[in-house]
Amino acid sequence: MYSLLIKNAAIVDGSGKPPYIADLAVQGDEIAAIAPQISTPAETVIDADGKILCPGFVDLQNHSDSYWQLFDNPSLDSLVSQGFTTILTGNCGASLAPLLSHDALLSVQKWHNLDAANINWQTFSEYIEELSAHKFGCNVASLVGYSTLRRAVVGDRVRALEKEEMSALKKVLSQSLDAGAFGLSNGLSYAHEIIISELELFELAKIVKKADGLFSIHLRSEGGEIAEAVEEAIDIARNTEVNLKISHLKIRNQQNWNKYSEVIGLIEVAYHQNVSVHFDLYPYDTVWQALYSYLPKWAIEGGRTIMLKHFADPIQKNKILMYLNNLGVNFSNMQIASTANKLNFTGKTVGQVAKNLETSSEKAVLELIANGGSEVLVFEKNLNPDHVSALSAHPLSFMGTDGAGFSAGQKDKLVHPRCFGTAPKFIKDSLSGGRLALEEIIKKLTSGPAKKMGLKKRGELKAGNFADLVIFDKAKITDRSTYQNPFQYSEGIEFVFVNGRAALAQGKITGEKHGRILRKT
Repeated sequence: MYSLLIKNAAIVDGSGKPPYIADLAVQGDEIAAIAPQISTPAETVIDADGKILCPGFVDLQNHSDSYWQLFDNPSLDSLVSQGFTTILTGNCGASLAPLLSHDALLSVQKWHNLDAANINWQTFSEYIEELSAHKFGCNVASLVGYSTLRRAVVGDRVRALEKEEMSALKKVLSQSLDAGAFGLSNGLSYAHEIIISELELFELAKIVKKADGLFSIHLRSEGGEIAEAVEEAIDIARNTEVNLKISHLKIRNQQNWNKYSEVIGLIEVAYHQNVSVHFDLYPYDTVWQALYSYLPKWAIEGGRTIMLKHFADPIQKNKILMYLNNLGVNFSNMQIASTANKLNFTGKTVGQVAKNLETSSEKAVLELIANGGSEVLVFEKNLNPDHVSALSAHPLSFMGTDGAGFSAGQKDKLVHPRCFGTAPKFIKDSLSGGRLALEEIIKKLTSGPAKKMGLKKRGELKAGNFADLVIFDKAKITDRSTYQNPFQYSEGIEFVFVNGRAALAQGKITGEKHGRILRKT
């Protein structure tokens, strides 16, 4: 007797093959059989009635660790509800391990205040062991964040590493990769990674390559210098042969949209020259950004303490305001997603705050940064929707949330709708626009990202693979999350199984947590 039998399903197996009607049987945590008809009885039988059955989705660009949702909301409801059964955390240079000093966690503070966090691990191996003692709604894997490594050594200072320091970090990176980390991430546009040289990145990439890991880069620029930033990333991959993923690829601000052809051309040429390069993105034209990241690079080098000194100096403050005025950004229309507890501006626009303060929007930005702590996040609509559509359909792209797993009951701040709606929106938009066949859509969410990160026995429906499964109605699948009310689950996804157990049944979160902590092997 099987533990689960799904009958009459339109199977899209993740490989890129067209759908076909068949039954699928599960025994324990693995797929036992796929056949036109399976007559063996099962403990649970589901008649899919021609609905789509596909592998669980794999999110290569997830921040459930840095938003602390692994501990605050371990069921990761908003991810499971949209079909994600495996997430890769530790992105954009920030991970929760290894922690060589207290300063290591400073890399996370732009997303979440960790003052009250209970942390009882230091090495990456100890972190994995701690996570293994918890239960999660989906499978969890992690990269090592280079800012987490580096800030353990330099703290809030922005400087080059000494030779001995670099040797020590390389050793810890190697140990972390041996312990099961899937690779290394960098967040090169953030204050404490701006100083990192290409030579430093080369040294790290060599170690990641040796471990057959993933080298994930949040580009130095997503605006005026994006072509140069893409060239830097590709140059590293070309010279080290490391497996490169560019995180949340986008071209920000209308004055830079004309760079699209150059940017995508650089990536395509590199790929055809056998550089292992792919990118992920989310299917929205609005970013969710730390407000301080709009400041000029020189103003944020050295961390928050130095930045606030610049604000207090009339000459330096005026330079910053001039920069913001000439940035080509409409700060007035930005919506505030979250601030420190002492400010209650969530949901308001920067323009509304400026009006209340009887000042300019640019000056209001500095007030918000100065008084809202390091975790002031905003929404800005600054992407070309046509670019988002084209990148979504590009053969080198994968779909990632760049978000975290939240519950519909968490409403203390706003979160980006991509946390609740990425996969359904991508599927719906791609089908309605006729840009991709269903089998191509599913491959971008399953076997494509699984192979990119080196994930075994997941991402494709075949006997012997783990039973991470999604059943959805392609006629009904849609996202419901909005910027004003993001805490809404999507529709059309009926069942989600994680390691053979139901995390979503008949469209409802079951509350069961059967995800596993995954180690790179």
